Amino acid sequence: MIKKIVSVILVLLILPVIIWGLKKVYDLRKSASGNLAYIVVDTSRPQAPIDQKLWQNFAQGGEEPKDMIGPAIEKVRSLSPKLIRIDHIYDFYNVARSDGGYDFTRLDQAVKSILDAGAVPMLSLSYIPSQWSTDGKITSPPKDWNLWQNLVTATVERYSGKSGLNIYNVYYEVYNEPDLFGNWRYGKDPNYLSLYLYSSRGAARAQNVNPFKIGGPATTGFYPNWIKALVNYCDANRLPLDFLSWHRYSPSLSDYDADVDKIIEILTDYPDYQNVERIITEFGPGPERSAWYENRVGAAQAISVSTHLLDRVHRIFGFELKGGPGEVGSQWGMLTHETKGAKPKPRWFAYQFLNLFSGARLPLEGNGDWVSGVATKEGDDTKLLLVNYDPLGRHSEFVPVRFDNLSPGNYEVAQNYLFSPDSKVSQVTDGTSLFRQIPLLANDAVLITITPQ
Repeated sequence: MIKKIVSVILVLLILPVIIWGLKKVYDLRKSASGNLAYIVVDTSRPQAPIDQKLWQNFAQGGEEPKDMIGPAIEKVRSLSPKLIRIDHIYDFYNVARSDGGYDFTRLDQAVKSILDAGAVPMLSLSYIPSQWSTDGKITSPPKDWNLWQNLVTATVERYSGKSGLNIYNVYYEVYNEPDLFGNWRYGKDPNYLSLYLYSSRGAARAQNVNPFKIGGPATTGFYPNWIKALVNYCDANRLPLDFLSWHRYSPSLSDYDADVDKIIEILTDYPDYQNVERIITEFGPGPERSAWYENRVGAAQAISVSTHLLDRVHRIFGFELKGGPGEVGSQWGMLTHETKGAKPKPRWFAYQFLNLFSGARLPLEGNGDWVSGVATKEGDDTKLLLVNYDPLGRHSEFVPVRFDNLSPGNYEVAQNYLFSPDSKVSQVTDGTSLFRQIPLLANDAVLITITPQ
């Protein structure tokens, strides 16, 4: 009897441990589970062409105070960039002279390298010349707002001016990450809205200029109250606002979705701003330097975000083009510094790969939790881009793919991989569908092209 009582007590004591252990096993299985893809493409209903300029934009950070694009210009040009963003334009390039004049010589060189790469500059109006700021810091407000306003006027006349560099459609972004660099706010001092007021007034006063665009706030993340405050302020004060910008560093596609869903929701309350461009002026898999920027995870993330945000935002800027000197460990750059050979990294190859994808978008169903796709029609060809994105680097998948509403006949099926060997086969379909099983390793991508023979 005593033994039975002891046994019961022991069971009662260890039961919570057993339950906890079973729960942990369940949790591990649950975290490893997910929806597999089964891709179905309707080849008969082409829609609007996809816009490659969504992803053909790049941000160069302030790694060193000089023209960073020039030494790697051929490799940058091969990515077909449309816009290249640079910041630190005032403090790095010593534009403001002590006598009150301006010297654009060094900034001109950086801008000309951007033009030589085939792109148009986006100039982040940052930072405050130290000799003009209230405390000598480049992130503090100017002691005289007229000095700042005149500097912006001179900048716009220099680069958009017909008697200057005569560039069309330069983007001027008011400051860079104001919530971080200077602890700017929208409702108290230092007030970003004052910075935007004098910046936009300075731009508007520029004479004899080509069309250009101005916007902001370029915050470290998407903050709805910042967006609302800026739109309200511009509306109330009749200020130009051509684009709304923010940064997003995250491995999770749902974070990008949440940002876009929120800005679309916000702008429904502002009918006059429905057509304002929505721009992510810096993005990447994480805010810190990490191995993701050196390996296939970063490449797959760039492709996933780019295809995921098609038709949802106007432009996204991959951060950053080139790493700085004296690199130790992981770096953000898609290219190493020229002292290390300006060598391409996986994300650089991802953008070359993305540029192979074009055409009129086709309806597609069956994306999974890891594998997603976008399909197009270009001439007689049907194209399908698939990417298997897994930040943990573990998930591989055999993806069933079906192309519907084809004409019966013989087709060449070419599979061009980002990181795996390519393949090409002939396949006959007697019906109107063509079926393939596509192997995809973790953080690889493939472009499938079906051509009638």
